[in-house]
Amino acid sequence: MFKLVRIFTLMDEPILDAVCERLRQKTYIKGSLILTQGCLVEKMIFIVRGKLESIGEDGVGVPLSEGDACGEELLTWYLEHSSSVSTGIAILGMMTTYLLTTLN
Repeated sequence: MFKLVRIFTLMDEPILDAVCERLRQKTYIKGSLILTQGCLVEKMIFIVRGKLESIGEDGVGVPLSEGDACGEELLTWYLEHSSSVSTGIAILGMMTTYLLTTLN
């Protein structure tokens, strides 16, 4: 599934292994809000089963389903800023510009 997300195709296997070790499966019920516009992005979502909808600031919904991912910008932001973080602690200052909710 990682190979479907562009940024992961650029990473070496040891980095991918480290990411895999931190993955946690979570199940959401229909109608759940997973990410809310204007909130800090704290996670990346890989859709294993079911359907989600990403609603942009313009109100336009984009359907997401099995094999899709959401939140890739979090990883991009972290990689761009990690070299400036010397303590190993990063404050994620990126805000969502979309709403992510379950459809079924």
